[in-house]
Amino acid sequence: MSTSATNSSVPTNNLSSNPLISSAKTSTSTSSSSTSSTTSSSLSQLNYNFNEFLTLFTTQLKNQDPTNPMDTSQMTNQLALFSQVEEQAGTNSRLDKLVAASAGNSLTSSVGYIGHTVEASGNQVALSSGTATIAYSMPSTGTSVAIEVLDSSGNVVTTLTGDGTSGSHQVTWNGTDNTGGTVADGTYTLSATAADTKGNAITPTTYTSGTVTGVETSGSDTMLDLGSGIKVKTSAVLALTS
Repeated sequence: MSTSATNSSVPTNNLSSNPLISSAKTSTSTSSSSTSSTTSSSLSQLNYNFNEFLTLFTTQLKNQDPTNPMDTSQMTNQLALFSQVEEQAGTNSRLDKLVAASAGNSLTSSVGYIGHTVEASGNQVALSSGTATIAYSMPSTGTSVAIEVLDSSGNVVTTLTGDGTSGSHQVTWNGTDNTGGTVADGTYTLSATAADTKGNAITPTTYTSGTVTGVETSGSDTMLDLGSGIKVKTSAVLALTS
């Protein structure tokens, strides 16, 4: 009795060598890092691979050697693998939607900042109508407090002297440079240095303040627009006044 009913062009016993299966394994290892732009493509590729796998699998069943049938454990493992990949891709898609919804909710809740004055951690100050208020705090009492005001190129415009006692302080800048000339309104950067009574360096903390004129999202962050190109994260806000 002849038992040779196997199609030699179709592998019968080693599903793991199937390139379609290898593709599914690759999808499993990378699906956790997929973004919303790649999830749709991954699902499309997954569906294509799964259909191809079923076609090949059916062909193998039809042409297997009755005396040496296909290993059913391999069949079960590969079907389970495809199910896991499909589930992971679906989970990623739903997580992307949740992140987008969360960003929208954060933006909506932050609209209440508009029209209010905020103080936030930062090193930028806006010179408007020739004046600016610079806020900073000292972690401990010190001397020789110097606050450098830098332009967009990093050049020192002027150096202001601040109060060295511990706590919060403000310095008013009249918009003049080191030579006494008037500089243009705009956004400037602050760099504060100080020394304690023993001459050891201490670092004052500078703040950015302004009236919120708008709210926007940047990646996963919600940003408050303070005008003059200054934007701060809502998470950096330390104080809010009307």
